Amino acid sequence: MYNIHHTEGIILSSRDVGEADRIYTIYSKDFGKISVFAKGVRLEKSKLRGYLNLYSFIRISFVEGRDFLRLTDSEEIMQPSLDLLLQAGENIYIVGRASSFIERMIRGQEKDEALWNTIHSGFHYLYSFSMIPQFFEPLFNARLLHRLGYVSVQKGAFDEMIMKDDWESLSISDTDHKNLEKIYAESLTASQL
Repeated sequence: MYNIHHTEGIILSSRDVGEADRIYTIYSKDFGKISVFAKGVRLEKSKLRGYLNLYSFIRISFVEGRDFLRLTDSEEIMQPSLDLLLQAGENIYIVGRASSFIERMIRGQEKDEALWNTIHSGFHYLYSFSMIPQFFEPLFNARLLHRLGYVSVQKGAFDEMIMKDDWESLSISDTDHKNLEKIYAESLTASQL
């Protein structure tokens, strides 16, 4: 008998397998980064097909198989706004780069509530705008790297900005933006990625 697990997460990427299957990489609230196998999801008759859109917040159920986690149910909670998806330009690329950055930087399957809060709040903020502020990407990356232990912070207004998960009340100067870019580059070097 299989244990069914339930969690929320965000779909970071997907990869087609065989004729009708797909593997999804998801950062989940309760299990960290996981890969789940969705059998037959690409078939027209699949009940899961419409609920597994790239970059969407989802609620999923899965069972642990011998070799992989197998998706049994899915429900979409939130996805990027139609404006964000339809608008030509940088916005959807920022969403994609943020997802790729999470996937690249996080290794293994482990629950991390602080990391989940950073990812959840960042994407929630992204999806509430038709135009993404220029500071989003370097600040999101700095916050993620801080949660992963690659960025150490001191007491001070700039460092507190990195430690928070609040996005609504931010105003970032050009100097702060440059500092964020510098932190990001130094942290990547330190992480050897």
